[in-house]
Amino acid sequence: MLLALPCHAAWAAEQADENEVKAAVIYNLLLFIQWPPQATPAAGFHFCVLDEGALTMALRRHEGKKVLGQTLDIRRSGTTPEELDRCAAVMVEAGSAGLLARLGALARTRALLVIAEGSNAVDRGAMIGLHTDGGRVTFDINYGAMKRSGLAPSSKILKLARILIE
Repeated sequence: MLLALPCHAAWAAEQADENEVKAAVIYNLLLFIQWPPQATPAAGFHFCVLDEGALTMALRRHEGKKVLGQTLDIRRSGTTPEELDRCAAVMVEAGSAGLLARLGALARTRALLVIAEGSNAVDRGAMIGLHTDGGRVTFDINYGAMKRSGLAPSSKILKLARILIE
């Protein structure tokens, strides 16, 4: 049993590092996306999360930094349109295809960036899907969904995407 302890500690550290990298990727992606002027309230850049998992905890380390000249505010939210109304972006750590489809449908009616984990997240409704590929954190982008939502990603992040759906 004691022999398994170092392996578990190494695995936990690896997972923490992966979440830190994913959080840094998310923050940097936010810097290269343009929202319509009316989409972000003057009171701050509201990034909504649906649960308090490990990735959310890593992302909270970026709270208070600037996005579009506004302070990044990470807040827990429900999934109704009213609850998401003040959000510029929403992240789903672990969600069903139905949840991502509902968020994707809501994003077609307003500027709301939908980010999710999983290699097929963009096929299920997310605009950005984060995943690990061979030990590296990569992301896919559904460019068409972003455009329909009124979001304009920089060509720099489009070039870095593993998969780009137009």
